[in-house]
Amino acid sequence: MPLLITFDGPKGVGKTTLIHLVEQRLREAGHGVEVLVEKELMAATLGPSLDEAYQALKREPGEASDAQVARLHRQGRVLIGERQLSASTADVVLLDRWYPSDAVFRRHIDVVEAIDANLRDGVRVADIAFAVVCRAEVSWERAHQRTRRLDSKVIDSFNDHRVSTERFERIASDYGWHLVRSDSMSANELSRQVIDAIQAKLSF
Repeated sequence: MPLLITFDGPKGVGKTTLIHLVEQRLREAGHGVEVLVEKELMAATLGPSLDEAYQALKREPGEASDAQVARLHRQGRVLIGERQLSASTADVVLLDRWYPSDAVFRRHIDVVEAIDANLRDGVRVADIAFAVVCRAEVSWERAHQRTRRLDSKVIDSFNDHRVSTERFERIASDYGWHLVRSDSMSANELSRQVIDAIQAKLSF
């Protein structure tokens, strides 16, 4: 079974750039790498049900609608683990978002309970979960400079973004996710730090 490396964090922290650099460096080192994106896997696994749940959350934000989104994500992750992750022949799977992102996006339910429910339901735990963070002001500005802008189904304002950033960083520490800061080093420096952690795991 391949090493599973996940990358989570608020919008605009530089996850996608980091994943591409890590993929390139791992391939140069001779490792087989597969890059997967949770959002794309969810769409293929769950069909329109998740989009419908997000629309319900938008119409009537609250505990019930947010809990339904969280339930569908858990179900999708279990299936993704059984189908895509278990079937991968790569040495390393780099996964863009996984259950740690519940700490960013779930706003109306207990986030710790949402994360623990993933673990109870058998969602695969990453070999290394990278929590990518930076100051909320920096990631907010970065996100709005992109072509797709903020591109979030649940974050509408800077205050929401700031609160979710602070919550994610706090919970990342509580769960022992590998915290990396994209506002204190360059993307190349950050990728080297990530590669060192992955290589240590591959050599274990």
